[in-house]
Amino acid sequence: MYIVIVNPIAGYGRALKRFHKIQRDISFKNNHCRTFFTKYKGHAEEIAAQIAEIYKEQITTVIVIGGDGTFHEVMNGLNAHPQIPMAFIPAGSGNDFARGAGIPNNPLNSFKRVIRAPRKFTFLPGTYQFKPSPRNRKFFMNSIGLGFDAAVANKAEHSLLKRFFNRIRIGSLSYVTALLAILPKYGALPIMVQVDGNVVHRTRALMVTVANHPYYGGGMKIAPQASLKEEFYSIIIIEEIAKWKILLLFITVFFGKHTSLREVKEYKGKSIIIESAEKIPVQIDGETTTTRRCRIEKAAQRRTVYY
Repeated sequence: MYIVIVNPIAGYGRALKRFHKIQRDISFKNNHCRTFFTKYKGHAEEIAAQIAEIYKEQITTVIVIGGDGTFHEVMNGLNAHPQIPMAFIPAGSGNDFARGAGIPNNPLNSFKRVIRAPRKFTFLPGTYQFKPSPRNRKFFMNSIGLGFDAAVANKAEHSLLKRFFNRIRIGSLSYVTALLAILPKYGALPIMVQVDGNVVHRTRALMVTVANHPYYGGGMKIAPQASLKEEFYSIIIIEEIAKWKILLLFITVFFGKHTSLREVKEYKGKSIIIESAEKIPVQIDGETTTTRRCRIEKAAQRRTVYY
């Protein structure tokens, strides 16, 4: 049995169009595919958890058609059943996971391949928790950013320009306009960063990003040395920096050249603790909230993704 989870509003309707194209193909009709549509934020996680519990012995693959947020939810929904393979057909506005994993942007061909002869790769997802209890631990696949980039991500997500930029396939510009709006009023915050038991930063910082692969924000190379093939994170710390230089930083980040700036520090590690005396913005795979403390580690078990 193939379970197909579709977020119909992902990519401002792109996911639904891609699903309809797949649905008309004979490979969809000739295989046992059950389709579920998400209706609200968090619904994909609920669907994945329910179908895994009911059909765990019958599921061949859970196929996700949507954006990074949808895939993030499904991965967390399958938390209790990590042995169930996932397949991802990217149809969001950023598609950074597909970019980092090398998943081609051809939905019908990808679906046919998943059904007939799937390629696969395995990776260790990241885990994060804001509270000490293991029950609060969740998974992520792209990155966690604290500070300025999370504030920018939140602004971009609610920007009226984002829909327009996505339609003409320059979605990253929504982050540029959000950056220009946030920049005049945002300052560095006191942040402590501990990597594998060693404190590597304890003063003010503009932002901290913990990445599984290079990309975020629709293709910006925030962590050029990161890779899903590795068992450790790339940690980027941008120290307090002059506001005019932030513009230079975010121009160079599109090409991964920002790490040459003296205010940018890069570390590698598997276990990271980030703390602040005050609440700071945080983004997890593009979704935003606030926190004072975050513990980030590699998952204990690899996940399989077909494409």
